[in-house]
Amino acid sequence: MQTTRLGTGRRPRRLPRITRARIAALAVGVAASATVGGVVASAAVPAFPDNVVVFPDRDFVTIEGYQDHIGEQATVTVMRGGTLMGSAVGTVAEGDVAFEINHPGGYCWGAGGGPNVTPDIQKGDKVSIRFADNTNGDTTVSTGTATKHAVLDGNTVTVEGTYGSDVNPAQVEVRIVNPDLTPLVGKRDVRAAPGDLTPAPKGGYQSGLTMNADGTFKATFLFESADAAKAAAAPQVERFMSWQVEDADANRQGLTISEFGESGGPGMGGCPAGPGDVAPPKASYTVTRSATDKSKMAVKWTAADPIPGAAAITGYSVEAIKSDGTLVGARTNAGATGVTLTVDPAVTTYDVEVRTMTGAKLGEPFTLAPPTGTGDLPADQTIPKLTANPAAGDELTPTEATSVSLASESAADVYFTTDGSLVLTGDLPSDSAQLYKGTPIAIKELTQLRAVAIDRAGNMSQRIIGYYAPPVAQQPATPTAPVLAQPTGADVGKTSVKLSWAKVDNATSYLVTAYTDAGVALPAAQQPGETSNLSQTIAGLAGSTPYRFKVVAINAAGQSQASNEVRVVTQENLTIGTARWKNGDFRVTGSSSATNGTVTVLRAVRNATTGQLEPGAAFTAAANSTVAFTATLASAAPAAGTTYDWRLRTNVPTANPGQIFVKSSGGGVAGPFTVSNG
Repeated sequence: MQTTRLGTGRRPRRLPRITRARIAALAVGVAASATVGGVVASAAVPAFPDNVVVFPDRDFVTIEGYQDHIGEQATVTVMRGGTLMGSAVGTVAEGDVAFEINHPGGYCWGAGGGPNVTPDIQKGDKVSIRFADNTNGDTTVSTGTATKHAVLDGNTVTVEGTYGSDVNPAQVEVRIVNPDLTPLVGKRDVRAAPGDLTPAPKGGYQSGLTMNADGTFKATFLFESADAAKAAAAPQVERFMSWQVEDADANRQGLTISEFGESGGPGMGGCPAGPGDVAPPKASYTVTRSATDKSKMAVKWTAADPIPGAAAITGYSVEAIKSDGTLVGARTNAGATGVTLTVDPAVTTYDVEVRTMTGAKLGEPFTLAPPTGTGDLPADQTIPKLTANPAAGDELTPTEATSVSLASESAADVYFTTDGSLVLTGDLPSDSAQLYKGTPIAIKELTQLRAVAIDRAGNMSQRIIGYYAPPVAQQPATPTAPVLAQPTGADVGKTSVKLSWAKVDNATSYLVTAYTDAGVALPAAQQPGETSNLSQTIAGLAGSTPYRFKVVAINAAGQSQASNEVRVVTQENLTIGTARWKNGDFRVTGSSSATNGTVTVLRAVRNATTGQLEPGAAFTAAANSTVAFTATLASAAPAAGTTYDWRLRTNVPTANPGQIFVKSSGGGVAGPFTVSNG
């Protein structure tokens, strides 16, 4: 069962803490990084923050990230096997979304000279992006899809569908989108991830997703209100999302968003029709008339390139038309590239038309512009306008403000993030995006604002991405250094140390750094994270080992100087590995984090007051009741540990002693431990 479910998309990235004293240094760093040459990437699923997101049912592609290529052109292609089905050239814009294809405000398929057709993107197609420097990435369209519209039963809504072997059942999600859900559950969509019914982070419903071994799935949404359930069942467009790669930060790469119930085709007026509706292709042609008797007219053309996915070219129609409408014509097979027509020598001018034929369908004359699609287009294609007051600055020169207000047309919802995370995933608000409800966004520290407006038809505004900082007079001073207390007693464990420090008034958080006794910082994986508490337990340490610790205070202005340093030696980590008894032989083995010492084996006795087992009397048999450690390297660096092997051959208990403790001369205690027979 998955315990962290809804809201597990991209994890927020912590903003860098920037003071005006550091801006000059940052500017130098930016200039230096600009000199680094491009890296040639091999074809693969893009790595975050870059992504290729495919909506196959709408033949819609959104390109995310690629912000190191702002202003550059990239070619996006759709390949089916080795066949090019469609392509478009777009220019990368600044923002979360570099550009989109077949979506209002984006590019049409065929832009930049590709096939003049909107490809019918299908499962298994590979959608790729490539730049001039060979930077590239691709997404293979997955097979998962809903197969039934949402079913309403009381307050429960279910969605069923299928998926293929290419889909990782742990990397999927089912969503239902309806703007009417926003006032009911706090978002315009509801989501179900693999696992049992789990409450949504914003409340309003529970959801779960069962991925069956036979390739079927069922998503269940249990709502708190009947109105919310009805709104979820109303749209009749159900999304099944699957992704090829999920990185360590839960970013979903190579994302396919299948939309059961979408009609597909061109996403905006003026874009080419799909393969089933596009007119036959055109090509160029030339006309040469006989010089002497003017009775012959030779018409030649280049073969028209077939449109991917459309009907095959079956031939060509050639007509020479007089001003009175009468004509002379011929039809050829698909392999022909010219005909000779017999015309009236007395007619000086003929209009010539060459058209491609696909079965009974006749194309437009070669001399005319290509046709455009006439499929079902959204009634509302007006992109909402989003504004921020005051306008945002950049990272080096953030706008000084105490708050920021966002505004858009009344029918649009505005979403925003202030933690550096993306505001959009595909064409929906990201998991970390917040719905703007009219209350100005307070600016208390350097803040990166990302915002977008989405209207009921799904049209999206241009993204706002920029930086704000509090006015200089309101910015806090760098905090003073904390005072770190010396841990003692129960605060010092075998593998952990609890640290405490005094509160720093203007600090918002604290960060501890752990060092070896020689003053070398431990690896990043062993360092504790930032905390707002006044104490923190540092775990994963070795026993019988000295460590040093410091802590700094943090606020929007930056970090304080380091605190005083404390040195702590962890307690001895004494273990019992085996304890075996048989008639005439009693043997106990184990290890210790201490480098020298002895161990004593004791009976376990029960405390009459507490009922707990405690160390009792030692087993004795002349000299071997106490056994010295034998030096050996422990398996976990950097500590050097030891082992012991305690054994009685005389004065052995006549019966299995049951449970035991082991004590070391360094104060370590292990037990109770159950003695086995044999």
